[in-house]
Amino acid sequence: SPDGQFVAYVTFPEGILWRANRDGSHPVQLTEAPLYPVNPRWSPDGSQILFCNYDSRGLKAYVISSQGGTPQPVVPEEKGGQSDPSWSGDGHRIVFSTLTAIGAFNSVLRVVDLVSHQVTTLPGSEGVWSPRWSPNGRFIAGLYTGPTGGLKIFDFETQRWSGAQRTGEVNFPTWSSDSRFIYFLLPTGDPGVFRVRVSGGDAERVVDLKGFRYTGAFNLWMGLDPTDTPLLLRDVGTDDIYALTLEQK
Repeated sequence: SPDGQFVAYVTFPEGILWRANRDGSHPVQLTEAPLYPVNPRWSPDGSQILFCNYDSRGLKAYVISSQGGTPQPVVPEEKGGQSDPSWSGDGHRIVFSTLTAIGAFNSVLRVVDLVSHQVTTLPGSEGVWSPRWSPNGRFIAGLYTGPTGGLKIFDFETQRWSGAQRTGEVNFPTWSSDSRFIYFLLPTGDPGVFRVRVSGGDAERVVDLKGFRYTGAFNLWMGLDPTDTPLLLRDVGTDDIYALTLEQK
């Protein structure tokens, strides 16, 4: 949570959204089947949790009070996909991708004003997905499916896009609390958590993840706590290998 006192998480394989104290005590169940929340995100004031639900009909964005209640669709009249929703810094708007299904990366970014209920398309966002709104409200970062893939940033002041990291390996982009950096996960090759400045330049390594065993609904996940410390899901299970000799009949 923004104040660092609570954590929201989804249990596996049940797919139930919970809120608990930072140390895991006093868990409160927030959702139940058939909803299966993914990528929960706290509102800037900590009063609500935004998440995406995936079912046979596609991807839809929902919001629920962090104290509990009935999940409400963010844009019930939108028939297309609503993937990876993200809050604006003031909590008055939400941006989402129009992905219709996981793995179908033909989308644009849509912005819904929670006061006027107007929904608009972000200019030049064709092929961009996984949007993240900066805490200061000036930028939206997203992944794109161009020739090389990578990370793009939209600047509301200039109304222009720029490329921040040209690599197809960027996963789970996450803004620093001061809006100066974007952190992301590189799971393969030279794995680690990296960050790149909004102003440009080479990415710098924050955490070395050699030998790290990922897990999660999408096989991996990364986020940041309010102090910009990376959060990861690590598989702490064990594997056994068996050799079997079949009896001849």
